[in-house]
Amino acid sequence: MRLMVSMGLRPDGRPRTPLAAHLVELDLSTGRARRTLRHVTPLHWRSGPDADQEMTCAAPLDADTLLQPTLTEVLWVDTRHLSVVHVMSHPELHSVHSAVPRPGGGVTVTCAGTDSVLELSESGELLAAHRLGGDRPMVDHRRAHHDAYKPHAVHPNHAIHHAGSVWITGFESRACTALNGQTIELGGIPHDGRLREGRLWFTRVDGHVLGVNAHSYEVEVHIDLRAMSGTERMLGWCRGVDVLGDRLYVGMTMLRRTAHREVARMLLRGEAGRKLPTRVLEIDLVERRIVREIPLGNQAGGTIYGLNLVR
Repeated sequence: MRLMVSMGLRPDGRPRTPLAAHLVELDLSTGRARRTLRHVTPLHWRSGPDADQEMTCAAPLDADTLLQPTLTEVLWVDTRHLSVVHVMSHPELHSVHSAVPRPGGGVTVTCAGTDSVLELSESGELLAAHRLGGDRPMVDHRRAHHDAYKPHAVHPNHAIHHAGSVWITGFESRACTALNGQTIELGGIPHDGRLREGRLWFTRVDGHVLGVNAHSYEVEVHIDLRAMSGTERMLGWCRGVDVLGDRLYVGMTMLRRTAHREVARMLLRGEAGRKLPTRVLEIDLVERRIVREIPLGNQAGGTIYGLNLVR
């Protein structure tokens, strides 16, 4: 079993170097990185030569293919060869945080920067647009800085096709809300939302993971990583989750020195200046304990967006 980690990494370890988009393949039998795919977005699809680039939250299309977004694209990645086999972009893609298969074909993406959820064909035709924060001028949003449109009304992080609707986890709404109006209150700022083995699994950025019954929407599992870790150090930004049987995998990103992350510093209270590194946690759901921590990144950290288990 392998774990594909979608992330951004500063290759030289210097905090001011732009992030580069990396997809890291972890061998779970050894806990080591086997291969890494680095992707460079074409200059005409990003805000400039020094723009940050990141692999954001991917989703499996089939047994051998991941739909892997960057901030302004969606990549079809062959996980056997760890290679990009198709690239799609559209002028409305901006600060893309997730991509999932669309029922009937194509892809659904969440654009946190423009507060929108877009449904597109594999060739890049816009099939539907859900404007959560109101309409914006029709320009090539890919050329705008990823923070250009803040503050956001919703900041949609992740999309889930479930029960006949599209559900969205919202940073600002602090809930998972369906386009048909149903809402799952999550008690904090959510990132991931994934349907696995009869449950909707959510990460909250403050280090909580919730397993919600996919039919009753009752919380059946609640993991508090602060309590489970037994440390006063700063846990980091909790983002990226996948589940297989009694094993839960969670991504933790070392906090960065930006205004946005200083919000997290207040949420994730710990010993001043003592940050835990970017890493993946493996959790035993039966015994409710962390069984392994796999470090990733370097001295500048590394931003984890998503985790995907593949065979």
